[in-house]
Amino acid sequence: MEKETGDKMILPHISYHKILNQIKDGIFITDMERKIVYWNQGGEELTGFTSDEVVGEYCYNFKGLCNTDQKGLYLCELGMCPLERALSTNTSGIYPHLVFMEKKDGNELPASINVGPIHDINGKIVGGICVFRDMTDEYRQMKLAGEIQKKMITLGKTRKNNISIDTFYKPVEEIGGDFMEAFFLDDKNLVATIADATGHGISASLFTVIYKTLLHASFSQLHKPAEVLHNVNRGFLQTTQIEGYYLTAILVVFNPITRIGKLASAGHPPGLIFKKNNRGYTLRNVLNVRSIMIGVQENVEYHEIDFKLEKDEFLLLSSDGLMEAECTGDIAFGVNGIEEFLADYNGYDILNDMMRRLYDKSKYVEFLDDVSMIKIEPIEDSSIKTE
Repeated sequence: MEKETGDKMILPHISYHKILNQIKDGIFITDMERKIVYWNQGGEELTGFTSDEVVGEYCYNFKGLCNTDQKGLYLCELGMCPLERALSTNTSGIYPHLVFMEKKDGNELPASINVGPIHDINGKIVGGICVFRDMTDEYRQMKLAGEIQKKMITLGKTRKNNISIDTFYKPVEEIGGDFMEAFFLDDKNLVATIADATGHGISASLFTVIYKTLLHASFSQLHKPAEVLHNVNRGFLQTTQIEGYYLTAILVVFNPITRIGKLASAGHPPGLIFKKNNRGYTLRNVLNVRSIMIGVQENVEYHEIDFKLEKDEFLLLSSDGLMEAECTGDIAFGVNGIEEFLADYNGYDILNDMMRRLYDKSKYVEFLDDVSMIKIEPIEDSSIKTE
């Protein structure tokens, strides 16, 4: 007698409704027009909406399923609906960011979503499926971690010791993998740094915390940027011992009296010196130091270069989130984009205005990487003012 396989014995006798209703995640299935034809019990428990209220509705019109991003913008209105994209491209996958659904009681449901097309026996796409998972606890922890991170980085504008310092920080999620800081060792030495860890979110932020700790410990003994990065790299490898996680970093020590500084880099985008002219600003110098990232190998010798900021000049440091941001035409914003923006700029808020320009030119609605910037500019006024 031929032995029947398990699928022949079991699957014909099981309703997919009963299987899907045992899953605690929310699940709904749509046709090709994204009209909902199935809604599981997990979806009801997570949102409060019953199957009778949901089935027959179009997901992009149904209030509770009109997912928003962290800015409150509706993904469907932006042409960023993950399910629509899955149907049009015939691909499955997890949407990389959290979305926010509105429950029946009006409360917010942070969720991760996984979408994909459904095929018939001939391989033709006949509909789509979306699985959403409650991420309330994770989102709460992420928000808390983000608030802690903001306390550790330098934000806003500061005028002190004949220097104007301006910063910009925009993480992809609540917490980012970028770190930036500007602080004075003493009246004669400003330290400014940006570091960018592999990945995003809480895991990446933990490596930036290690970087900050090692950086400050190193400056208690050393003052040259190259020596500090060498010490940080060695400590990072000894502390983490996790392969696949690295940091790029740029580090500046600047004397506000002589207006002379030293810059060292660990695989990071260059520092840029711009000079004011009659129309806007001209790129005067690119401070590029070829080097290896932190955490790749031990005993790396980092190098530094000297620079000077003359009157009406400033130094711009940034993460690769600015440099590599994709604009329409598949062109990275890069140094050319910064030059083009500043060529005829006469405003008073360079960093925020430059981000507005980047939004206008961006290929995507959402940035795919954290963006951090520090602008350092010598000034004559020695008054201390912090915003």
